[in-house]
Amino acid sequence: MVLGIETAGDRGGIALLSSRGVHELVVPLGRAGGGIVPAAVDALLSLARADREGIELIAVDIGPGSFTGLRIGLAFAKGMAQSLGIPMVGVRQTEAVARPLSWWPGKVAVWIHDRREFVYMAWATPDRVGMEAVLPWREALAKVSEEPSALLVGSGAVRFRAEVAAAGRRIACASEAFAHPRPGEIARLGWARFRTRGADDLGEIEPHYVHKED
Repeated sequence: MVLGIETAGDRGGIALLSSRGVHELVVPLGRAGGGIVPAAVDALLSLARADREGIELIAVDIGPGSFTGLRIGLAFAKGMAQSLGIPMVGVRQTEAVARPLSWWPGKVAVWIHDRREFVYMAWATPDRVGMEAVLPWREALAKVSEEPSALLVGSGAVRFRAEVAAAGRRIACASEAFAHPRPGEIARLGWARFRTRGADDLGEIEPHYVHKED
């Protein structure tokens, strides 16, 4: 059984992935995330009729995303992994947002809203998700406009949807339902990563912060 933890943004949640399928809770986080995550885990375990001792792997969103949210999720995941003596893996938010759209025939541009006028942007294909860059949304839009058949997705795409439309660029935008990473996807990607490369080092795994270039 894999526990997926998502706390990179204002909306997060918990998922349990097992041979019986996926049990998932999606909750608003805000500033109360530190208290919600443990309660959400207990609630989901109860709903799934499972116990902590049945968890074999923890997968957690490492970002990019909210500074506080990422630290809350990682701290909880590390503490739980240590107490249960089980492995843990980190999953990038851009991977979790892009993966459900791997069927798209062109490239997928993931925009995660940073703050004000900036987004974290990464290109995704069915095979891989590139590294993120922090860009003003207009600069990011110019890059997306150069790529034919691109699909724009993520919280940044939702935040700047009106501005993108007003710019007169014919760019396909995924619906808001795909804008945020689901904890079940964190669990699935974490399990796949663990099978191919093993666990991350608990002492070394850190939030995946991306900084603006000078």
